[in-house]
Amino acid sequence: MGDNATGKVVIQPTDLRASAGIAKSLGEELGPPVQNAVNTSSTVSGQMTGWSIAGGLSQLGTDWSQPLADLQQRLASTATNLNANAAAHEHNDRAVAGAWAAPLQAPK
Repeated sequence: MGDNATGKVVIQPTDLRASAGIAKSLGEELGPPVQNAVNTSSTVSGQMTGWSIAGGLSQLGTDWSQPLADLQQRLASTATNLNANAAAHEHNDRAVAGAWAAPLQAPK
């Protein structure tokens, strides 16, 4: 998406699809580090039984697990929506072009 010489916003389906790809990649790349952090927090808290911070470490992993999963889902949904938006723009462009290309029929 960018500004053309007239200052109007121009939406290119290829730009939407590129943005969708980035959002999808970010969501996928976020998965392993998030899971590793949650697992590590749980493992460390189990190894620190008796320490005052053990419960806090366990709770840390539990508390962050859902918000980070929600973030991953939001990135996936954003990618899906951007792709759908690109497809809709292309459909509209074809429909408009087809309407203008059709020969006009004289009134009967």
